[in-house]
Amino acid sequence: MTSVNHIILTVSDPVRAQAFYGDLLGFELSIEENGGFNFMAGDVWVFVYPSQKPQAGDRFSEFRIGLDHLAFTSESRTELDKLAKKLMDAGVETKGVEVFEPTGNYYVAFRDPDNIQLEYWLP
Repeated sequence: MTSVNHIILTVSDPVRAQAFYGDLLGFELSIEENGGFNFMAGDVWVFVYPSQKPQAGDRFSEFRIGLDHLAFTSESRTELDKLAKKLMDAGVETKGVEVFEPTGNYYVAFRDPDNIQLEYWLP
C-alpha cells in the first residue's frame, strides 16, 4: 500500500510559522536546530523549513506548478466551527465553515502567513 510519508513546506519566517502552526492551529511542534520545525498530522510528518533561496516579496500561489493546498482532517463539525471562530478571532481571513457542493463535505479554508492555502476537511 502506498501512503503519504511526509510533506515539506518552505516559509519566509519560521518563527512566525511556528506561532501559526503551533499556537494557533495547535500542532505539537518539534523545533529543529536548522531553524525549522516539524509536526505530525495523523500519520504524516510535516516539515517546515526556512527557504534556502528566498525571493524578495515571494508568496505562495496555487496557480503556479506545484502544491495547490494542504488539507487536514477535522474530527467533527463542532471542531470545524471552533476552528473557524479561532481563526477569525486571530484575524485570519476565512469564510468560516463552507460546504463542498459536489460531495456535501464541510470544510474551513484559510491561508498561513506565507499565503499557503490550508483546509480542515470533514470526511
